[in-house]
Amino acid sequence: REVLHDVQVYFSDPWHSPADAEVSDVIMTGLLLSSPPPSPPPRAPAVPLTSGTFKLSRSNELARGTLSTSYSLSFTITPNMTQAGWGQIAHVTTGGNCCGYGQRSPAIWFFPNTRTLYVVDGHPSNGNDEVCSGSERPTLEKDITYLIEVVSHPDSTTLLVDGVTRCHEARDGDREVLHDVKVYFSDPWHSPADAEVSDVIMTGLLDSPSPPPPRWPASF
Repeated sequence: REVLHDVQVYFSDPWHSPADAEVSDVIMTGLLLSSPPPSPPPRAPAVPLTSGTFKLSRSNELARGTLSTSYSLSFTITPNMTQAGWGQIAHVTTGGNCCGYGQRSPAIWFFPNTRTLYVVDGHPSNGNDEVCSGSERPTLEKDITYLIEVVSHPDSTTLLVDGVTRCHEARDGDREVLHDVKVYFSDPWHSPADAEVSDVIMTGLLDSPSPPPPRWPASF
């Protein structure tokens, strides 16, 4: 063997899809560091947008702010009845429904007559890019509570249901910071899904002023 110089240690590497796993306590012997490793970038703060449970309603704006190039949106949802049209759940937009970059970053619906999730996370090349293929789209059951998470980085978007990755799609890495975004549950352009939502949290939402008061239905 020979001494190897300028080696890089990856978890995981740039050439393959990462394994679906969590890792800790990484230790290596024989690695002589020429300089200390760089500090990891600070994690975006988590911003709670709600307290308590509420029923989805049209034009319910929860927050405004600036959206960084890496962000996440998570919430719990309990679906009820299906409906004939699209059932709108969440919509983060710089303004308008579709289909420029920033108008669906992300946006989530139920397909008509189903509880199957339609998840869009736009990017500069396609402002209306669906995250899941047809066979990957998760279907939720009535009266069961789920944790939904959309995690977006410049080069990928991932949909998780109850902590399990259901869809993962590569992106071009050309995201831009989005200004004056609005976070709706649900939006002004579609009928709201028949569902209750709680624990709405975003990371990557910066400089967010106090949101307008949520429009809770009288029964909640």
